[in-house]
Amino acid sequence: MEAVLFLIHPNDLETLILEAESPQDVLDSAFMRQSLYLGTAWETLNQALHPAEQPALEFAIQAEHPLSERLRHPDAVRYNTVVRVAELQQALQRLTVDEVKKRYQFAVVNTAPEALAQELRLAELKLIYLQLQDFYRDAAHHNWAVLSVIQDKIRPEKLI
Repeated sequence: MEAVLFLIHPNDLETLILEAESPQDVLDSAFMRQSLYLGTAWETLNQALHPAEQPALEFAIQAEHPLSERLRHPDAVRYNTVVRVAELQQALQRLTVDEVKKRYQFAVVNTAPEALAQELRLAELKLIYLQLQDFYRDAAHHNWAVLSVIQDKIRPEKLI
């Protein structure tokens, strides 16, 4: 499973809730303002965020509300309201990259043959976490909602 997050204006979110019939409708929507492709690394980052003291962080990647019960896979597309986005942005700013690193290292037992792979995974995790912080900062600044799409075979149109 791969994940991608989108920023969307709240009015456009309401329209999407009424019109979208599949996760692909969301991925193809012209309403999206900005995206953050997390690929398969989202699961690792999500685990590092989940034991947070701030309960809001559990919704940073797998957003809080299902987009619509009409969707074929209702849990594939979820969203965070503007209010939740502001809460998440504040919680993400309080959680440092070093704390995320500690949580990741605590959860993973490093073995000699896998040490290099774990270091590469940690570097990827830190980069994605910094991008996630910036993503939520932009969302809170513009009063945008965040949409989360988690499914197989998501490919970004472009990386930048």
